[in-house]
Amino acid sequence: MSSGKSLQPTKYAQQRYNITAPVDFDVAVKYGGALMAIAGADGELAEKEFQWYVDEQELLMVDSQEYIETLRKFDWKNAKIEELLNGIKYDFPLNFRRTMLYQAIKMSSADGVYQEKEKAAVAKAAEILGIERSMVISIESLAEMENASERLRLSLFETNV
Repeated sequence: MSSGKSLQPTKYAQQRYNITAPVDFDVAVKYGGALMAIAGADGELAEKEFQWYVDEQELLMVDSQEYIETLRKFDWKNAKIEELLNGIKYDFPLNFRRTMLYQAIKMSSADGVYQEKEKAAVAKAAEILGIERSMVISIESLAEMENASERLRLSLFETNV
């Protein structure tokens, strides 16, 4: 049952992910919970990993505090990824399956290490979502390239890397 609450996308969300309509709050909690379960597959949801998602949501959603606080209380250790992924649907053109894997990879590697157990959880989520292994490798490569280009940008501008 839906609470009837929704999250409003920012202009950045429209540009970055083509999110053009409000996101159902309860669907967003399932989505965020699945990401937390994946990033925590190594037994720990590092603060840097969770903070990556918080920062992402602050860019993507207007007034995301209640959502973030709900996720802070979420029991990701006992979450069943399959159950969370059931019923996630959006009313705008977004391949949420690929986007979810992308965000799971970015979140999982935010602490500087993309653990084997995290990779396995991403692979399991991909299987549940019906995403081919070659697409997972492509998405992982995109995340790696973005991380490398971010380090390059910072070093070019003589920022502490």
